[in-house]
Amino acid sequence: MTKSKRAADPRPRRTIGALQRALVELTQAGPPSAIDVTALCRVAGVHRTTFYKHFSDVSELAGTVVEDLLEHIASAPATSGYRAWLDELLEHVVERRAVYAPVLGRNGDPAVVRRVCDRLVHRTSQLLGDGDPCPHRDEAFCRTLAFGAYGLIEAVIADENLDGLASLDATAARLPAALRREDAA
Repeated sequence: MTKSKRAADPRPRRTIGALQRALVELTQAGPPSAIDVTALCRVAGVHRTTFYKHFSDVSELAGTVVEDLLEHIASAPATSGYRAWLDELLEHVVERRAVYAPVLGRNGDPAVVRRVCDRLVHRTSQLLGDGDPCPHRDEAFCRTLAFGAYGLIEAVIADENLDGLASLDATAARLPAALRREDAA
């Protein structure tokens, strides 16, 4: 099969989709780290060999579940500013809460959480540095804001009724200002 025919073949997308759905289903009973490949493949209706053709472990599969979140983090234009980016990011998480909760929530996969946090740090640094990374002296500030953004993502995921969105919005609004106020002191 030629490379172009493989790229057009919908089977890999169906297989990966089945594995992702099985992962989300199995995380209802426990964390991704407790899921073994055999159980995952049984629920997905996929052979183990097929799983290993696409992924090296369950953590790598879990990373694909949040791939659109990672893309969303990186895609906002730098001209929108930190607060507008954060608001849009949180809206995105609210819309996809059920998908993200199993891999980023309380029992989430630590490797995936770290990947998201690293992407948040990089994007926050770009937004605060007008497209370039923050100067070295502001690295701690950028990291603090980025991990604060992750804390807000966790708050969205943890709020099953999404009753806390008003307080979440207020927190998001206060975060950079509060840090700058402390920085000036």
